[in-house]
Amino acid sequence: MTLFLPLIYLLCGLIAGKLTRDTKPVLSLLLTKFIIPVVIIYNIATNFSNMGAVLITTIVVMSIMLLAGKFLRINPVSTLCFSYLNIGWLGLPIAASLFGNQAAAIFISAYIGSSIVGNSLGAWLLTGIRFNIRKLIQMPPVIALIIGCLLLPLGKQIRELDIIYSLAKFLMSFLGMAILGMWLAKSRITLTDIRNTIQTFLKKAAAYFCILSALLGLACLCQQNLILENSAALYLFCLLPPAANIIVLETHYLGTGYSVKPISCGTCISIIAIGIYAIGIMAIKLTN
Repeated sequence: MTLFLPLIYLLCGLIAGKLTRDTKPVLSLLLTKFIIPVVIIYNIATNFSNMGAVLITTIVVMSIMLLAGKFLRINPVSTLCFSYLNIGWLGLPIAASLFGNQAAAIFISAYIGSSIVGNSLGAWLLTGIRFNIRKLIQMPPVIALIIGCLLLPLGKQIRELDIIYSLAKFLMSFLGMAILGMWLAKSRITLTDIRNTIQTFLKKAAAYFCILSALLGLACLCQQNLILENSAALYLFCLLPPAANIIVLETHYLGTGYSVKPISCGTCISIIAIGIYAIGIMAIKLTN
């Protein structure tokens, strides 16, 4: 059932996009400025000691990929679709259901890292403004990271606000996929779009496979057991689609929806690929 929740949220947005007035800008603002920062603050304040290595690695790898796209003058939306993965809204629930709490902890760490980079450097790429460290620090996810670090001594007290975090996490997933559905209601997907998305999906999967294999080799040298024990979960990253949050950022900063096609097509392709991967993992477990 967890595998299909993102599609259910997407369908809700698709229906809303057909029946209601345009609420995408308001919902995008709500997500970007408030809901996503709440999720970041809670996780940093309550679990930073366990997620630090994965979080920092995610920030470094994704920053390199985004800056490479900027240096090569690749379209900012295409750069985001290639490097910014749907870790939190799709990967996390699937990893938790397939591989358990340890894998979920890794995905939460990676999600926080990718969210910080995607919502700060990604926003910088989309707006095309000159890089300014002061403006980068003023981005909501970076402010959330700073607040989370300042609240580290109060981690136990913050953990008691779990109901607020659970609500924010649900709204993040639901509204993000719903906004994607609203754009999809106004778009027309063609066979060419699907073919192009499959080609990009294969290239992205190959790139992340190489990166993850290198990181696992480094983890082996550094004896990072948490990462080594969850290698099968890590390779799930290769199959994830572009982050649905890209359409939120694009809507908020540009008022356009060019990323709706690669995200929506990529989500459908990823769910099929993840389903096949999950069957293979289960088959291996049964034979052991």
